[in-house]
Amino acid sequence: MKKILFLLIGFIIALPSFAQDSQHLEFKGIPLDGKLSDFVLQLSKEGFTFKEYPRDYVAVMEGNFAGNYATIYILATPKSKTVWKATVNYNKKESWSSLKSDYSDMKELFTKKYGEPEKHYEFFSKPYYEGDGYELQALRKEKCHYISFYKLPLGDAAVEISQFGYIQIGYEDNINYELKKKEEESEALDDI
Repeated sequence: MKKILFLLIGFIIALPSFAQDSQHLEFKGIPLDGKLSDFVLQLSKEGFTFKEYPRDYVAVMEGNFAGNYATIYILATPKSKTVWKATVNYNKKESWSSLKSDYSDMKELFTKKYGEPEKHYEFFSKPYYEGDGYELQALRKEKCHYISFYKLPLGDAAVEISQFGYIQIGYEDNINYELKKKEEESEALDDI
């Protein structure tokens, strides 16, 4: 009887620690889950400034991320407004060498934390090539591809050079990404 009582007490003590284990990918220590407004409030407590809701399922915030000032986009599902993705956009750069250097630095940081990327692409499409002096033009025309994908236990992360001339980092939660797809499909089926 004592053994059962000790096991029961041990289970009750351990239960709160199990409940705290998130089943969702985190951004700045906050699970990519829950209502969009709640996520914005939590990110505000981390020092980010709310800017706007350009759509009812997107919030824009600004603040420091990994040592640089950035704009953060938080995306939610269309119906339930459950957070599924956070995207970090750094300031636009005017030179290819700055962009490539920033990309390489961020990729190195991600690789230190998460291991080698699952996939990565770093190339130009014809007629462009690195060193031709037209790298930024190639970027705008989607002929420059610099992106690294990291497969994480609870979701995915990516580091890329955006076609708009800035470094972009994205975090997607696996569970809520599936919820987003279901809600979008449901909306489409409602329309037809």
